Amino acid sequence: MTQQVIGFVGFGEAAQCFAAHLANKGVAELLAFCDGPTNHPPYTQAFRATAATHGVQLADSLKALMARADVVFSAVVVATAVPVGHAIASMVRPGMLVVDVNASTPKAKRLVAAAVAANNGAFVDANLMGAVSIYGAAVPLYSSGDGVARFAETFTPFGFTIESAGPEAGTAAAVKMLRSVVTKGMEALIVEALTAASMAGVRSEALRGICEPMDATRYSKFVDMCVRTDVLHAERRAVEMEGVAQGLREIGMLPIMTEATAARLRASAGLGLREDFAARQAYSADDVLDAYAVRMMGDARSATRP
Repeated sequence: MTQQVIGFVGFGEAAQCFAAHLANKGVAELLAFCDGPTNHPPYTQAFRATAATHGVQLADSLKALMARADVVFSAVVVATAVPVGHAIASMVRPGMLVVDVNASTPKAKRLVAAAVAANNGAFVDANLMGAVSIYGAAVPLYSSGDGVARFAETFTPFGFTIESAGPEAGTAAAVKMLRSVVTKGMEALIVEALTAASMAGVRSEALRGICEPMDATRYSKFVDMCVRTDVLHAERRAVEMEGVAQGLREIGMLPIMTEATAARLRASAGLGLREDFAARQAYSADDVLDAYAVRMMGDARSATRP
């Protein structure tokens, strides 16, 4: 590992964390190239100093970085992940390992993987399943792609936490994407609720009411309960949330997430599965999700017919 050159395209929080960790573990040659609105050649002295404190030498072009690197991490903003990935792929040497840690869609990951493979490189669709501010370089990396075994073999001994989702790029990204639906959605819901609570003068009381039931159970049990009861109570809950939205407007809060919640519940109720499940003596969350998926896929096919 100490004989390999590691390059980072993009040098934000995750790349800086990984680079500093590798430098502390004895990796001697670490490079970075940035071409964003804030940091780009010619780099400022302050940015060069930041890179140096992380054990990194800045490259003045992508071509210069690619000429020296054996392993390249793509760590840019999502909007540029595919064009940057294609630019990296166009300069890949046979045997190079490209690790894409961007929060891109599965399709985006597959596009970059195909471009890397065309030049006989190996690709890893690596996804941060947590924040580096919390986990550091040990943040779980859920990864897939034809280079995943090599990625794990190379970086696990240096304290990276890598779980393989198989050899097909995009598989791991799909899990990350769907996890984000929940984690980012929860963030938005919590901020909306607590901001409204602050406006109403009941923040501490609302925080206790939100946290205490969650603290009393396992999150997996809460998820199971949500799915199993959604099929029975979505319509009633939609009506309740429409009332909540009106209440938020009355205190001056725009109920963006609350209205979206009501719409999602209305959509569940609209699938027309309540009577079927109410008649069952027992059923699981998987039974509900399977029925939802079948009904939604059938509706989607119907909508595309001429």
